[in-house]
Amino acid sequence: MTDGRATKAAPALDDLRELLPDWRRHLRATNTAPTTIDSYLRIADELVAFLLGAGMPTGAAAVGREHLEHYFVHLQDRPNKRTGKPLSAAYVAKHYRSLQQLFRWLDEVEGEIDASPFVKMSPPSVPEQPVDVLTEAQLKALLATCKGKTFENLRDRALMFLFIDTGARCGELAPLKVMDFDFDADQVNVMGKGRRARAVPFGATTGEALRRYFRARAKHPQAALDSAWLGKKGTLTEWGIRQVFNRRAEDAKVPHVYPHRFRHTFAHRWLSAGGQEQDLMRLAGWRSREMVGRYGASAADERARGAHRKANLVDRLR
Repeated sequence: MTDGRATKAAPALDDLRELLPDWRRHLRATNTAPTTIDSYLRIADELVAFLLGAGMPTGAAAVGREHLEHYFVHLQDRPNKRTGKPLSAAYVAKHYRSLQQLFRWLDEVEGEIDASPFVKMSPPSVPEQPVDVLTEAQLKALLATCKGKTFENLRDRALMFLFIDTGARCGELAPLKVMDFDFDADQVNVMGKGRRARAVPFGATTGEALRRYFRARAKHPQAALDSAWLGKKGTLTEWGIRQVFNRRAEDAKVPHVYPHRFRHTFAHRWLSAGGQEQDLMRLAGWRSREMVGRYGASAADERARGAHRKANLVDRLR
């Protein structure tokens, strides 16, 4: 006997809502980075919410190209909550790539669908938007804000040098443990994208700044923590590091400073100094040469002019 109230039917076993937890388990089993897993699942949840709201099917085999195209148009028309402007093409492309991985898993691994609807789709076009690199004057201004022997100054200076010297991602440097630093070899062991570990070297000046910070860190109330970077209340998170750079940038009057801009700057300075592209790829943790062209692209013309001056093609004919 029922009480007369309508009961909500549970999703079918082939419904995306039922399958997403299994996708999470698959991603964990393949050693996908936790941040990537969270991003994939958040995007998949957004798709499911859209399909339900629009009265579209959520069964794995029932979701077709037309439903996904409706979703991507919806994203293109949706305003950014912070700026009110349309979402960027890069943001929509990220959703495309993430959902492409979901349907590839449904097809090739689980056999829940006959073929991925993405097979006959093309990714959104993303116009190239080169990131301006930081000039040497700007780097010096940022470092100048960290002078002094306070704990925060020593920590921020060490952080700043490490970002400048290695070009590593914030997501690689923020989770570092004290044990990840090897001062005999002057290198730090980071975990890159795709759970690929690599050793990143740093120079003598960076090593000196790091040693000064670690001596101060040993006196910190939370020194027993294994996290390399400490704040007032404990571990300094990736978000905390971003706040550090925001504060230092404001003090130095250098606009638009964020961790990934140091990565672009590193690539530009490496190539300008005559560094080899193959070496840059290994240092930065890239597998595709395309990434070399993408990073530091805004300063490519400057490097080309410098190379022309160095070549001195006509003056040598005098």
